[in-house]
Amino acid sequence: MQSTKQSRVRYLILFMLFLVTTINYADRATISIAGSSIQKELGIDAVSLGYIFSAFGWAYVIGQIPGGWLLDRFGSKKVYAAGIFLWSVFTIAQGYVGEFGTGVIVASLFCLRMLVGLAEAPHSRATRASWRPGSLPKSAVPPLRCSTRRSTSRLCCSRR
Repeated sequence: MQSTKQSRVRYLILFMLFLVTTINYADRATISIAGSSIQKELGIDAVSLGYIFSAFGWAYVIGQIPGGWLLDRFGSKKVYAAGIFLWSVFTIAQGYVGEFGTGVIVASLFCLRMLVGLAEAPHSRATRASWRPGSLPKSAVPPLRCSTRRSTSRLCCSRR
């Protein structure tokens, strides 16, 4: 009987998933931390800022079912890569909204936050699809769960 040696590549992939998941969850909260500075610098009122904050959540919820369909149709690797690329582009584009007038700033930030939400929607499902429960070493589960907590500055990796 021939035995196959397991490679360490899976740990590199696990680390990359951990890193991307940490960035993904941190990206969701970062704009709220910078909210008061954005409001002052761009002249956005509190109500408009609230809409901008909530745009991500609305799109994230709306994007769950289409994101699952995309995962079923194209596979987790392609959807994961496209999602990372798109949410990166939309996040970078948010840095350039100050070049427009105030009315356009609010509309463009709202739309970009919605696009980030849609791009990030399949992320957690893609992570789970990449690592089927039988193929994932038990030692790898806490770091994946931990990445969601680490990004929001909570203690993590505590065993319950």
